Amino acid sequence: MKGTRPQRPTIFDVARRSGVSKSTVSNVIRGAPNVAEETRRRVLYAVAELGYRPNALARQLVQQRTSTVGVVVGDLTNPIYSELVKLLERHALAHGYTTMVSNTDGHPEREAARIEALLERRVAGIAMLQFSGDRSIIDEVLADGVPLTVVSCFDERADCVTVDESRGLALAARHLAELGHRRIAYVTSQLVEAATDRARHESFALECRRLGCEEAPTFTLDVEALLAGEPAGLAGVEPLLVDGGPTGFAAGNDIVAIALIEAVERLGASVPADVSVVGFDGIALGGLSRIGLTTVAQPREQMAEIGIRLLLDRIEQSVTTAPRHVLLEPELVVRATTAAPRC
Repeated sequence: MKGTRPQRPTIFDVARRSGVSKSTVSNVIRGAPNVAEETRRRVLYAVAELGYRPNALARQLVQQRTSTVGVVVGDLTNPIYSELVKLLERHALAHGYTTMVSNTDGHPEREAARIEALLERRVAGIAMLQFSGDRSIIDEVLADGVPLTVVSCFDERADCVTVDESRGLALAARHLAELGHRRIAYVTSQLVEAATDRARHESFALECRRLGCEEAPTFTLDVEALLAGEPAGLAGVEPLLVDGGPTGFAAGNDIVAIALIEAVERLGASVPADVSVVGFDGIALGGLSRIGLTTVAQPREQMAEIGIRLLLDRIEQSVTTAPRHVLLEPELVVRATTAAPRC
């Protein structure tokens, strides 16, 4: 048809012509070192033969990276991560860098795809908040020589800044014990990242034993169902409220704590008259007077500032040493959801 432009070749066309995967083509285009020379030549020949052109940004950056930092986050609906993203963006901008945020919604395959997309755009470096998939992705990013910093989680292979999980929910257990609670429980949900969940529960359990408290069985709350008003969200909560049940709860994060308070009140009990609840994170929502959540707060501002500094040190090659790990102190913030148990 007159006036119709010919369709431009795509990266998939190059992959088919050269007999490799899309990921391999992407690795060749962005100059990744871990590609066999014969494969590289085959891909470059297909690129020339087809007349394939990467996006304009990549064409300008054959030998250098951009001034963009990629931020990968598992769940932007959790306020702790949206707050951290905002802070990271602010600190990056102060150093002349922009941010490109990729939300994975907790899907491992989406995490890998988002990171690949960021690498194709030649981001200067990547900050990862909350792992949603296979942690081996870190090995691939580091093997490509891409600066990487992990923020709010711990990983020994990369620069990271996070709260000291060994102290985190130990503060919650100690606070409940000092109020007089002797039977306390850890409550979590499927939305809490697995390694983080284990670390927080371990901190809680160790402090329970040290204080001589009885740790009730861990309860997993269906937060999504509860917040959606579905009956399944209350399943399993009612038996926790019987005589002899736990009188204090420490939650894996503030969202779990707020959802637990909602469940308790729907079942006719009250917080803190019947049970006390402590969260973890220190999100702004928990500080509202209607909620008044006692929580173990993460130093978000400090965490974001250090996270960007660690990443920029790598980007600007002012640091080439082994991975640096920064542990920050959590802080117990006492509000209205905890009190002494009923006699």
